[in-house]
Amino acid sequence: MASEHTGAPEQRVRAIADDLLAGAGLPRLTAFTLAGPRPALDSPLPLADIASAFQLAVAHGTALVATGEPRAHYEVSPAQALAGLEPTHFQRIHEHRFPQSSHGKELKSDFYPTADGRWFLPSGSYPHLRDGTLALLDCANTAPALAAAIRRWPAQELEDTAAGQGLPGAWARTPEAWLASDAGAAIALEPLLTLRPLRAGAPAVGGLAGLRVLDLSHVIAGPVVARHFAFLGSYVLRVSSPAQPDPLPQILDTGIGKRNAFADFHDPDDLASVRALATDADIVVDSWRPGALAQFGLDAPGLLPRAGRDFIHVGVSAFGHDSPWGARKAFDQVVQAATGIAALHARDGKPRLSPTRLLTDYLTGQLGILGTLAALRQRQQSGGSWEVRVSLARVATYLLAWADPSHRGDDAFDALAPQLVTRHGPFGTTYHVAPAVAGLDDGTTPGPHPLGSSPAAWAPSPLRP
Repeated sequence: MASEHTGAPEQRVRAIADDLLAGAGLPRLTAFTLAGPRPALDSPLPLADIASAFQLAVAHGTALVATGEPRAHYEVSPAQALAGLEPTHFQRIHEHRFPQSSHGKELKSDFYPTADGRWFLPSGSYPHLRDGTLALLDCANTAPALAAAIRRWPAQELEDTAAGQGLPGAWARTPEAWLASDAGAAIALEPLLTLRPLRAGAPAVGGLAGLRVLDLSHVIAGPVVARHFAFLGSYVLRVSSPAQPDPLPQILDTGIGKRNAFADFHDPDDLASVRALATDADIVVDSWRPGALAQFGLDAPGLLPRAGRDFIHVGVSAFGHDSPWGARKAFDQVVQAATGIAALHARDGKPRLSPTRLLTDYLTGQLGILGTLAALRQRQQSGGSWEVRVSLARVATYLLAWADPSHRGDDAFDALAPQLVTRHGPFGTTYHVAPAVAGLDDGTTPGPHPLGSSPAAWAPSPLRP
């Protein structure tokens, strides 16, 4: 898909950042400088420009809410922003890189040919999803066995069957096929970011420090939203189920500055405790499948009657809250397959993921941060409770318009050497990719804490050194 957006990198970065800011109802970006190298990966997407623009928009929104005024000038490192699309690849515990996979525990995910000549990507990062997919395909967890099993299925039938059983997976559409589908057409019509009032209220005095952020999300995009406010001095408490822990690389990255508690929402006492936490929260972040937390009264309509203060509810989804695919389970890689991102990166006819491997997760998390900042600004100015919605598929659909073969380069993502921030915490000394824009993280926020290591209660102060 050829892009209508041409020009110098600075023009692209500004155009993308201003698209994001306009979607959040925030003023346009002020002056900025691209500092240092601008790697070009083997992608038709200008990935360094895209990553830079998203981080610039977040920095701009943060300044507006924190001080009431934008900074006059920002400096962004494209290489650093690019590394931030998959920061777990570069993070360390002491001097050792943590393994990126669970060595045989995850599904052997890849693009496998189907009976009708298409390509299907199964996904099973959690044991129950891996086992469910293997049961559906009736095969072993090996690449040859998965290839043989998937080759027996027509792509659409397999995708529909997997979705019907609550299993993630998608066949690799072209961008044109995605936009022509019911789901793709519906998602393309959605706003890039949805910000809407839930109820009226009095203007809220105060900045970003000291906010109470209840993180009910999981894996990447949702936890990235909550983590940003930990950098800014908020009380951030993540509550998750002991039965479904996130992978350790993600805990190390997205858990910076957070306390972590366990709760079983099916236990009446635990659920009552979480509801009480939510009634005292300024921000509640949810990245489960739309409707999943509604059964517990923890979605925006369920929290509204109980809330003890005006609050912001942030909903992060894979395929949108109201689209035909809203209830489907998916991860970043599945979204890349379904929306045409993987087809854009095909080599020798086989779809591939973005060379950063992850793409929509961190970008959608940053868009969710921007939406939350916009809601906080509305709360400062006019008060009330607000809802923010973002989705991985809407971000992916937006990116399609920036594809152009002329962006392709031969730089290697793995060869990046990003600046790292050193942190200390229960995991020891950890090293994390620094933000691409100065001022988003002063480096003093403590390192991550293990899941379940804190009580499900608001602490008397934010987690600080």
